[in-house]
Amino acid sequence: MVRLPLTEQDRARGQALGALLRQARGPRPVREVAAAAGLAEETVRKIERGAVPTPALFTVAALADALDLTLDQLVRLVSDTGARSGTGTDTGTVVPAPAAVA
Repeated sequence: MVRLPLTEQDRARGQALGALLRQARGPRPVREVAAAAGLAEETVRKIERGAVPTPALFTVAALADALDLTLDQLVRLVSDTGARSGTGTDTGTVVPAPAAVA
């Protein structure tokens, strides 16, 4: 199967996703989030900076779980960001704070 080249919209959406994940991580170290998600630190860093514009679904799901977010929240936030800016690169969206751990 041949993979089609990424569009500017794909890249912008990846940058928006990365910015939202970075914001949701807050002051937590990358190492902590990566360990909770079962991912390499470098993978998390690359996604956060938009260097991986189309991360695998299970990678995003693991990050969302580690950050106490749902996939629905991430999709909505990334979609809302792109719709407002027209490019998907607006990082002004506020990510809801993760629920307190009991």
